[in-house]
Amino acid sequence: MRRREFAQCLSVAASGLPLVTRGVLAALANSALTSCGGVRYVVPRAATGRLVIDSYELTTGGELFVQGPGMERPVYLRREASGRVVALLARCTHRGCQPEVVAGRFVCPCHGSEFTLLGEVLEGPAERPLTRYPVSEVGGVITVRTGEGGAAATATAAEPRRVGA
Repeated sequence: MRRREFAQCLSVAASGLPLVTRGVLAALANSALTSCGGVRYVVPRAATGRLVIDSYELTTGGELFVQGPGMERPVYLRREASGRVVALLARCTHRGCQPEVVAGRFVCPCHGSEFTLLGEVLEGPAERPLTRYPVSEVGGVITVRTGEGGAAATATAAEPRRVGA
């Protein structure tokens, strides 16, 4: 949901219910901060070249988007069953559009490229995988190293590779 839609949702809710409690507004806000595919957005604690969130935000099998100040596209985080956290820039390598998570894969709305949830190309026209960022988790905190300024690509697969090709 875009910011404008979110603001309209809150204003309509607040104007229709003069005695809205903070809990109701928080529930509305939490449900509104999702992408079209239903993946939650979390506001990270941003530092130069890093995105930081609390580990409890990402449960096993869970997924979310984080986007720091000045970033053109969000970073997709997913915790695998093994506990490992994967971080991918949600920016199609074909023309830069933002792919959405649909039925267990990324689908780009611009030209139809598809990627696995690990960023590998399933279907073109994209030929390169999604940008992958290094992640560390220490003391209940997940840190994604995005590079200088929070938007630099720092890690991609070494070789362009298409799954099933």
